[in-house]
Amino acid sequence: MPWRKPQKAPVPRRVEFPYLQDASGRHAPIVYLQVWTGNRWLYLQAYVDSGASWTIFHADVAELLSLKLSPKNRRYMSLGNGNVIPVLLHRIRVRFAGAEFTVPVGFSDTLRVGFNLMGRAGFFDRFVMSFNDRARLLTATRSGRAAR
Repeated sequence: MPWRKPQKAPVPRRVEFPYLQDASGRHAPIVYLQVWTGNRWLYLQAYVDSGASWTIFHADVAELLSLKLSPKNRRYMSLGNGNVIPVLLHRIRVRFAGAEFTVPVGFSDTLRVGFNLMGRAGFFDRFVMSFNDRARLLTATRSGRAAR
């Protein structure tokens, strides 16, 4: 039998994430995703925030990923409460809902919400996110760009 190149497993069309409890015990759309450190995958939690344009991780995550963040990539982001925080943008490799792709992430040591934020850029153009607060369930349905 001739040798065949292994086939990639198909990206699931739809993945459900039960809400997790936040630090104050409330159920929220917090999901696990993986980020590439350069030699292994690291699991992180992030609050899926449909009101956030960008994904923002605490600066400590950049250290875990051994990223060299450049001040030339500094941007200023407005938070929902009106505060403006500086972030250093970087593109990172992630795994989420069965797909692997690169997304822009802002890293900041002034993010004071106590958790990482998963924003729209890079995620919401690959997945349709459906929040069901009553059932405490987030559903991520793959769109045409899921695995890039």
